[in-house]
Amino acid sequence: MAEATTSEVGHAGAEHVEATWGLNAEGWVAVSFLIFVGILLYLKVPKMIGTALDARGIKIRSELDEAKRLRTEAETLLTSYQARAEQAGKDADAIIATARAEASAMVADAKTQVEGVIARRTAMAESKIAAAERAAEAELRGKAVDLATQAARTLISADTNAAEQAQLTTAAIAELDRRLH
Repeated sequence: MAEATTSEVGHAGAEHVEATWGLNAEGWVAVSFLIFVGILLYLKVPKMIGTALDARGIKIRSELDEAKRLRTEAETLLTSYQARAEQAGKDADAIIATARAEASAMVADAKTQVEGVIARRTAMAESKIAAAERAAEAELRGKAVDLATQAARTLISADTNAAEQAQLTTAAIAELDRRLH
């Protein structure tokens, strides 16, 4: 019996809703929806939503344009830095080549200078040797003259008397005077 009472009450409540201005629950939902849409249209909410969406779209478009610009700028900078790095590598290679060439030139110059020094020292040594030979020759001539003079003195003093020696001395002095002038 309790079931019958509940179903009668539930059935009776449903009849009461149907009796309100002739609309059932779905009808009232539709009317409420239409009123809500009307209020939204009256307050121009779709226009505000459209304006907000347009502003958001413009903001996103400007952010995308800015991102494209930054990407292009970054690619340009990357290309520039890669070119600079490549140029720096070429410059380093050129510097190394120049340094090697200069080092080779310095070695060749030093070799030439050393050969020049050796040639000059050899020439100096040869001239000193020649001077020493001339000095030795002059010394030998001097000794030979001294020895010849001593031998001549010894022979003259042994073979000649005092008067002849005086006459030979006077003749030698006269001969010296004539040879010096």
